[in-house]
Amino acid sequence: MTDNSTYRLIALRENPYFPAGTLFEFAGYTLPDRGDGVSIELDPAILLNCHPFAENVPPGQCPVQITSFSAGEPGDVRLDQTIHWQKLEVPIAPSAISSIDVLDRARDFEADHYEAPPGDEDLQYRLHIGHLRPGFYAAIFELADGETARLTFIKHFPESFAKRCVPIEPKTEKVMLPERSRLVETPKDETYFGFSAQLLNAALELTTEWGENFGKPIDERILAKYPQLTPDEIAALTKISREAEYFIYSLAERELAGEISETEIPQLAVKEHRWLNAQNTARLTGIGMFYARK
Repeated sequence: MTDNSTYRLIALRENPYFPAGTLFEFAGYTLPDRGDGVSIELDPAILLNCHPFAENVPPGQCPVQITSFSAGEPGDVRLDQTIHWQKLEVPIAPSAISSIDVLDRARDFEADHYEAPPGDEDLQYRLHIGHLRPGFYAAIFELADGETARLTFIKHFPESFAKRCVPIEPKTEKVMLPERSRLVETPKDETYFGFSAQLLNAALELTTEWGENFGKPIDERILAKYPQLTPDEIAALTKISREAEYFIYSLAERELAGEISETEIPQLAVKEHRWLNAQNTARLTGIGMFYARK
């Protein structure tokens, strides 16, 4: 069983599996279910630690996502939900079931155990899940013929809670930048990818913003400063910004591994992305070192 003290509330940044801002609670960097029942190791750079909620999350209000079903398709399992209950209608006859174990995949323990009711002639089993808190689950059906069936599902945080998530600002370490002359000075009139260094740094600052705009598209915010930009240009700026951000985070990982020194991070960052200014370089270096040590 995983030590509960290591659990934390996480908001996902842009990723291939869930919308940016999706909340989960788990330990380490292993996402127990990426949306198809399969677990995956996540890049620490896409994880944002959030303050835990002061109040309890009402489990019966948690949206349910069926992610896999070994005895059919996820769509074969139907959610029956009212203000009083949440049930999964599983297309397996109760008479064919010996028992059901419901496992909490993140915490690695048995959340529930059911024995199939005798004499039930229904064609589907109704699995009660309204009491289960947000998390990742697997229901293991032991069948009378000796076979097993596996159903995986996620109980998400209610939308009202997701909107109130407050990110924890990282306690970034003070980064000592070398003299700017050693960082390769960026000519003020030089352009990169067709954009000025000033515009690129503005986009980077918005793309990596914390707080209520964390992980959100920058379109509206950058258009307030640069109304002449087109959607394609904003998409290109976001892509360039993410590449620079993740490159700095990778340098922080190398520093932790002892491959480079702390003072080399900003030097290598500016060498690779010559348009970076000192403020963004120092800020992202500090954030990268924070992530690397989590």
